[in-house]
Parts: sequence; structure tokens; C-alpha cells
Amino acid sequence: MKLEKIITLANAVVKPQFMAMERSLRATGCDLPLWVIPYDENLFELPPNAHWWREPALLSWIESQHLFKMCNKYQCFLTDNYQYVDSDIIFFRNPLEVLAPVQGFISSCTHWNNPDHTYNPQSKAYFQSKSTTWQKDIFNAGQFACDRVLYSLDSLIATCEGDFRDTLIRDINLYKDQVAINLLVGLSGVPVVNLTLPPYNMQSTWAGDYREKGFEAAYWSNPQTAPYLAHWAGIAIYDELAINEYFYQHLSEREKKTWEAQVEQAFLDSKKLSLEQAKNKLRRVKKALQSI
Repeated sequence: MKLEKIITLANAVVKPQFMAMERSLRATGCDLPLWVIPYDENLFELPPNAHWWREPALLSWIESQHLFKMCNKYQCFLTDNYQYVDSDIIFFRNPLEVLAPVQGFISSCTHWNNPDHTYNPQSKAYFQSKSTTWQKDIFNAGQFACDRVLYSLDSLIATCEGDFRDTLIRDINLYKDQVAINLLVGLSGVPVVNLTLPPYNMQSTWAGDYREKGFEAAYWSNPQTAPYLAHWAGIAIYDELAINEYFYQHLSEREKKTWEAQVEQAFLDSKKLSLEQAKNKLRRVKKALQSI
């Protein structure tokens, strides 16, 4: 594909991850413009060759339907020749070079071996009606690329309000954007190519697969199959993974301190949540015993 831009979604809350992602991209030699979809109006000053990207009509419709904020990335479907990444991603290789020989809708995740959280009953029934190997077309909605426009504004809205309204609108806050985005790509008919499957056989791009030191020698010794990015999807920011060093190296000393404070607060919040969950469980047990 002819890659022309990198798209992401951000607000000030994820600025440390965003800055690390942007710096890692530039370190690969990629100088493509960075289009940043606003998650909300909590914005920040962007680095050079980056701009906030809004499609007002689509964003207004998304707001009117009370959709999950991550659905703002639907904007990607209105353009072409892009790589989309969430802010919690680090690049290792230039996506311009990696994606050049590939066409269609391109993923590089391993959700095919664990497709949970990519479908609901309605969308799974649709996928199964199209193929017995539907899992190979499933992908993580935090990183993908595409060489073509998948929808116009009108056709996107019409699709969301049509036969799959339950998945794409009514239940969006239950299943989040990943289920909806997988379904919208499937409904578009675009061929899906996953770089972790043959003939490419790229190693996993999920950071969770690289917890212990020495993973580079074990998995990345072949530069042709080493991942070109890593994605921290679904990983608590206080989890200690060996691969986290690739994130830290792109932060300034001041940013590291900001990040450390966020990590500490997230850890404390998780403990409070666990304690509250335990208390609630005890309350339910006590109430049940009293009713016997």
C-alpha cells in the first residue's frame, strides 16, 4: 500500500504514551504527517508535523447517539492509505517500508488465536455465515492500516442504523468499539490481511507476550519476522514487563516522573477497587445468610 499518514486518537490524559509513540515513529525514519483524532476536548499542544483531525458531521452523529468515545476512530473509514494506532504503541520499524508490499485492510495482531472481546452474539453469527475460518479476519481495533476508503459518511451512518443497529449503536457501551469496528470492516467487504499469519509470519505485536528479559534473542532474531510495533492493549500500566523499556526510553526525565505518578495512582486505585469488590461480596454473603 502507499502509506500517506499515521492516524491516532488522544487527549491530554494519554500525552505520555502519545509522545513516546510519536518519538518512536520518528526514530524509525518515518516523517509522514500524524493525524490526531480528539478523544474529547481535553487537548494539548502537538509536536511538529501533527494536527488535530476532526470530521465534524461524523463526530456530531457519534455524540448524538451517545456512542463510546473510542468510536471517534470511525473517522478512519472515511479516508485511505493510513496506519491507525492507539497511543499505547511503540514503533520499531518504519511502517512505510513494512506495509509497502501489502494491500487491503492490514492487521498485525494475534487476536485470531484468542478472539474474545472482538465479537458479540450478533456479529459472531454474521462472521460464521461468511466463513468457517472467520477468526483469521478478526483484529485488535487499536492498530490497523488500510489502503482504501471503506465508507462515505452517509453509508457509514446507514450501516450503523441498519440491520446491525444493536451491535453498532444500542449495545456499543457494553461491547465497546472493538466489536463494532470488527463488524464494520467485515460488512465493508475489504480483504483482511494479518501480518502474523502466513506468508508473513510476523511475531506477536502484543506487549503482553514479552514479559521476561531475553525475548529479543528468543523471538526477534530474524529481522524479517520481528514485529514492527508493540501494543500495550489491555495491560495495566503498573504491570512490570521486560518490553516496557522500549516505552521508557522515549520519555524525558520529566515525563518519566509524570508517568511514575500515574502508575502509582493506577496501582492504588486497583487496590481500592479490589477492596471494595471484596467488601461488596461480603455484604452479599451476609445478606444471603440473614435471609436463610
